[in-house]
This record gives sequence, C-alpha cells and structure tokens, in this order.
Amino acid sequence: MDLLVAAVRFDPLDAFCIVWFTMAGAMIGSFANVVVYRLPRGIGLARRGSHCPHCQHPVRIRDNIPVLSYLWLRGRCRDCHGPIAARYPLVESLFAILFFIVAVAEGATDLASLPRIVAGYRPLHPLWPVWAVVTVHLAMLGTLLCAAVMEQAREHVPRQLFTPMTLLILATVTVLPELRPVPAAAALDQVSSGLRGILDSLLGWSVAGGLGLLTWQMADRRLPPAWPWAIALGGVAAGWQWAATWLAATMVILVAASGVRLIRPERSYGIATVTALVGLLLWRSLYDAIPMLRVDADEFDLLALALPALAAAAILRWTERPVRQAFAPPSAPHTTMPRDQHPSVDAIMASPTYRLAEEDPDFLKRPELRPVRLQLELLKPELVLEHHHIRSTIVVFGGTQIVDRDAAQKRLESVRNALAESPDDATLLRALERAERIAAKSHYYEAARDFARIVSGVCRHDGQCDFVITTGGGPGIMEAANRGAYEAGSRSIGLNITLPHEQIPNPYITPELCFQFHYFALRKMHFLLRAKALVIFPGGFGTLDELFDALTLRQTNRMQEIPIVLYGRDYWQQVIDFQHLADEGVIADHHNDLIAYADDPRQAWEIIAEFHDIDPDHPCQ
Repeated sequence: MDLLVAAVRFDPLDAFCIVWFTMAGAMIGSFANVVVYRLPRGIGLARRGSHCPHCQHPVRIRDNIPVLSYLWLRGRCRDCHGPIAARYPLVESLFAILFFIVAVAEGATDLASLPRIVAGYRPLHPLWPVWAVVTVHLAMLGTLLCAAVMEQAREHVPRQLFTPMTLLILATVTVLPELRPVPAAAALDQVSSGLRGILDSLLGWSVAGGLGLLTWQMADRRLPPAWPWAIALGGVAAGWQWAATWLAATMVILVAASGVRLIRPERSYGIATVTALVGLLLWRSLYDAIPMLRVDADEFDLLALALPALAAAAILRWTERPVRQAFAPPSAPHTTMPRDQHPSVDAIMASPTYRLAEEDPDFLKRPELRPVRLQLELLKPELVLEHHHIRSTIVVFGGTQIVDRDAAQKRLESVRNALAESPDDATLLRALERAERIAAKSHYYEAARDFARIVSGVCRHDGQCDFVITTGGGPGIMEAANRGAYEAGSRSIGLNITLPHEQIPNPYITPELCFQFHYFALRKMHFLLRAKALVIFPGGFGTLDELFDALTLRQTNRMQEIPIVLYGRDYWQQVIDFQHLADEGVIADHHNDLIAYADDPRQAWEIIAEFHDIDPDHPCQ
C-alpha cells in the first residue's frame, strides 16, 4: 500500500534526485576501487591517475564511466585488450545501490518543495540536516563497504581507511549536534549546543571504540585488527547507542554463521556492512520500541552499562592473555567434563588448528614459516623442470614497455590525438617523446621473437630439453621471446613474479612450464641454474638488475661459464660505459670480456654456439 501511495504521489524532482544519488554512488564507487586497490599496497591515492595494470596506459575519461565503460569495452582494455577485473563494475554497482537505498529511505529525495525553498518562501535549514545525515551515513557505510571488498580480496584492511571518515564525521557532528538526535548521556541536554556536539561526538567515539575493542579481545583477536576503529566510526556517525545495537547484531550473526566460535574473520566487515545498513533503516523503529535505548535524565542512563564495558576493554588490552591465564582455573581432562560442556565434533573439525599443515594457508603465510616458503619456492620449479627433462636453457631479458610495432604505433597515435586537443600540455609532450622512442625500439621486439624462433627451431630434439627459451613471463621483450618459441612449435619457460600492480603471464608460455614467484632471489636463482647463455635486450631497472646480478656472479666465478650477450650495441653503450669502469680501475680489463654484443638475431645465436663449441645449425647432434 505504501508503495502504491508513493507511486501516486510521484514527483519529477524526486526522480531527478534518485537518479542523481545513484550516479553519485557509482562515481564514488569508482574512487572506492582505487582505495581498495592502492591503500593495502601503500600506494598514494593521488600519486598518479588510473591506468591499465597490464600496459600501464592511462585510462581515458570516456573509459572511466562507472559500469557503462566496462560494458562498452566488454571487460577489456582499449589499448592492450587485457582483461579488466569484474570487481570494478561490481563495486560501482554496489555503491550506486547503497546510495539509492539510503537516500530514498532517509528522505533525501523528497525535494518537491525545493523551488519554493530557493525562492525564499521557506528557510533552507529544514532541508540541510536531512542531507547532512544522509551524507554522514553514506560516508560510514561506504567506508565499511571498502573494508568488506578488501576482505573479500584477501587484502589487509589498514587502520588508515577509517581515520579520514572518522575525523570528517567528528567535525561535522561537532558543528551540527542535531544530526544525532539521541545524545550520548542525559546530562548533555543541559550543555550548550556547540559544547554538546563536541562532548557527544567524543563520547560516541570512545564508548563505541571501547566496545569494539572489548569484542576484539573476547574473540581472541580473530576479528580484524582494525575492528575497534570501524565500530568507533559507527559511534561517531550515529551515536554509541546505535553502535552498541549494531555491534550486538553483528556478533549474533557472526556467531550464528560460524558455529560456537568466531572463526570467520574474512566475512566480518561484510556482515558488519549489511547489519549497519539494516540498522540505520530500522533504528528509529528500534529506538521507539526499546525503552532501554532512550536517554532520559529522570530514568536509568544506559551509559552506566557502557562505561564498565569500556573499562573492561582497557584492562584486557593492557593485561593481555598472561594475566588472564594466571587467574584461570586449570582445565580438567575432557573425559572428566560433563558431556553437555563438550564442543561438537563439527566445531572441532572446523577449527583452523585441525587442518593439515600443508592445507592451512594462514599457517603457511606466517612470518615464522618464511624459510619453509623459500624452500618450497626453490623445490617446486626444480622438480617440475626435472620431471620435464629440461636440461639447459637460454634466458632472454628485456623491457616490458618494448612492444610489437602495431601496439607501439597505436600508443603513439593515441598520444598524438590527445596532444591535438591540448597542444600546450607539457605532460603530453613528454608522453609523445617517450612514445616515439618506444615505437622506434619496436624492432627489438621482432628481434627477440626471431632469436627465439631460430634457437627453438634448430634445437628441437627429444622434446627440446636443451636450450629452452626462458623469460620472466611478462609482456614486452619477454612476450616476444616466448612467442618466437611458440611459433617454432617448441616449449618455453616463464618465471613470473608477484608485484604490487597486477601482472599476468603472456599467453605464449608453455602452460606446464609457467611458474609464479614471491621472492626475487629464488627467481634469479632459477634463471641461472640451467642457463647456457643470457641474451639481454634493452630494458629498464629490472633488466639492469638481472644483468648486473649475472655479471657479478660471473666476475666472482660463482656460477657456470656462459656468454652474456647484450643485444643492441648502440643502446647499451649509451646506457652503460663499461670501458669507463675499467679505465677508472673499479673493474679489471678482462672483465669486459664477459660481455659480447650482437645486432642481429642470428649473430646472437652464433655467439652462443661458438662459446659452447657446437654447430649452430645442428647443436644437439
């Protein structure tokens, strides 16, 4: 019936405001994706604009429209056609829905009287508190939703996520104490408006945060570390009475969802977000229905219940577990306990401690298990390569930005088009210069591709177990080398690495020979263990790091003798003056003999064949 009445009384201005709130939610959801991705990795939110994680190309404005751009591009980057994670439009849609629900439910869309207000027939202030309340509530719910998305992605939820919103809402509620109609304590009714707002906000923050800290301690810290800060944010935004009710409902749902123990911390923020939304929508009804939630100077003040809880939280925080265990009675054997006190078998088997060690990722990721992870990262590729009878490799290094000619030209044209619209933009002028240089170096991509095709073509013997092309598994020159081996019908290896930005292996690696590393040291070790040669194409810091690591090992005779071929003499002699190092006496003259130069794919292969005294056309015979 209420929906029917609302439909009859429908006003165009209401529709406009609903659309406005929904679009605003989607746009803020787009920014929330940036927060969710960058904040756990310690990347500044204003450090650089949005860019493709695969090709690093800046995202155009028309490709940054929430949800619609994802559908228009069919989930692919316009430049490199790499996949765009479906999380982005999903988060934008969730924020749009959240803004729609809160705006409609809390009356921010009731703007039929807006023209009269603007015209001066009615003062503006009756509408202002409604929008202020909605803004405060959306800020709180949006922050919780960001935390829930981080949790779902198995990212660490930093405490800094809650600090800006807490300070912002604290300042807002301090200036406008009427945003929270329920004061923190009855005594504050007698205080002046400005001081009441300050005291009310601080009480809401401290009491709600204390209750959050208490539940965190009682749950034996299975809840996220930033949990008390999230509850404190709710206390500032809606009052500690609401936060206490919200916290109680969240705990009930968590316990019900995970049996008799709080063993599902990865879902706590998600459940908290849902209960916070429902709690805000039902709070007025609950406040009217439950007398205990009301604060009256003539009645019992509920703050008297919260302050002991706050004191208990402080005591538990500072005494920690040793003191509590010292006063705890010794536990009796399970056989002597009454049967009704035993936990259920399902609860015991659901405990994380019951998992097999090799099936417990939380256990394996502990800092104390780093030596085990190092050993596993050494053994896994070693055993797999041995299983596939890979006896020797040729490693190709090179920059990720050096792409094939078509992709380079496409990037160049994109920058030129942008510069045509803003010819005086210094950033675009610099981007044009860089794009032209990358386009000029696209022949290195084809050279790496041809080199790998030559080597793989002449070394196909017994499943090609010798001179197998090996790269870092990424884009650019690495992709070119894997691509050349693929086109020759041979296997190739990719040793990928986890980085702060998203990186996926190129599609030309042999699937059963593609590995992912966490530790750079182990990755470098596998590059060199079976290497018969290193061919280094132009690249940046990563390429230089791999080059100098190999040169140092060869200089100190800590690895097998292999040729180190620098492809592109002009490039390398401009980047590094090795002869100057010898002239300065910091390296010996004969150390320059560790390096060979090549400017042709066939020449690079013949240098390697000559070093190993093999026939370049029939190396395996």
